[in-house]
Amino acid sequence: MRSVCFACAAALAAYPAAAAMFSPDSAEAGSEFSGNYLIDFAINGAGLPDPFTAEDEHAVYARNNHWTTRAGALAAGNAWADFFFDAPQTIGTFYMWNHRSDGVASDGGYAITRFNLELFDSADNLLGGLTNESATPGVFTAQAFGFAAIDNVSRIRLTILENNGSPSFTGVGEVAFDDLTVPAPGGAIALSLAGLGAMRRRRK
Repeated sequence: MRSVCFACAAALAAYPAAAAMFSPDSAEAGSEFSGNYLIDFAINGAGLPDPFTAEDEHAVYARNNHWTTRAGALAAGNAWADFFFDAPQTIGTFYMWNHRSDGVASDGGYAITRFNLELFDSADNLLGGLTNESATPGVFTAQAFGFAAIDNVSRIRLTILENNGSPSFTGVGEVAFDDLTVPAPGGAIALSLAGLGAMRRRRK
C-alpha cells in the first residue's frame, strides 16, 4: 500500500552528509514475550556493533537482541511500541532493522511487512507520521523511512499491522531515528548507507 505522510511535504532531493542517527531514551511495548525479548533490546544496540551505522547487519534472532511480542499480539492489537525522548526532537527518518526470525524461530515469519508510525508532542498531540507503510523481510541492514522533518517530537508509536507469516509472534531487531530526511522513492526504501555517521548514543 502507498504510505501517507500527513503534516509533511515531499522528501528532500539529496541525503545531507551531516546526518547522524540517534536512539530513543526509553521505550515500552504493548506486548513482550518474556524478559529475554524486551522492547529495551530494540533501542540499546543489542545485535549490532558499537558504534553502528545503517549499513551494519543485525545479528540473527537470539535472546536479548530482539523485541518479540507474546503470541496473538497482532490479532489482539497489542503489537505496538512507544519510543520516548527526554527532550523534544526533530525527526525526519525512521530506521528499522527488521526481525530476523527466519531460519531461527519455528515458524520464521515474525518480520514486519506493514506498519503505522505516529509522532506526538509532549502534550500527546499527533504531529504526523506514516500510515500503512510497507517493510521488507529478509533485509538485515536498516530500512530507512524518510519524511519531511517534524519538530517537537516527544513520543513515537510504532504499530505493527502485518508480518510475513507468523500467526503468533512479531517484533523488531532495532530502531533508530534521524533529525534529517533520508530521501526514498515512494516514501521508503531498504538501503545500504555508505558514509553515514556512526550511531550517536543518547544515554545517561
